[in-house]
Amino acid sequence: MKCCNITAGMLTTAIALQRQGAATNVSGDIAPGAWATITGAPVRARVVAASGFERAQVDRTDAQVVLKITARWFAGLRDSDSVVVRGKRHNIRFIDNVEFADKFMVLSVDGGVAS
Repeated sequence: MKCCNITAGMLTTAIALQRQGAATNVSGDIAPGAWATITGAPVRARVVAASGFERAQVDRTDAQVVLKITARWFAGLRDSDSVVVRGKRHNIRFIDNVEFADKFMVLSVDGGVAS
């Protein structure tokens, strides 16, 4: 997708970009904390399914989908952050700065597993 092909009207789905904080447990060790919405991050995006597959496990079939999420560029985003779409958290796998123009980004995210 080219940067000039993306318009604000395409960004119709509400999203939340979130980052996991750190917490100290009872023994004083640092452990993963709660997820919090990143202030100043884009809140609208275009979400499309990019690919999917099924795999047979011992007693079940697992299906997984990869989503492509297009949003306005946000320089502070990390691969370790997540995206919430329709109340479901998705892991970010790759952040593509479209044409290195710092205008739009396309996120490749795990769409989750359904059993």
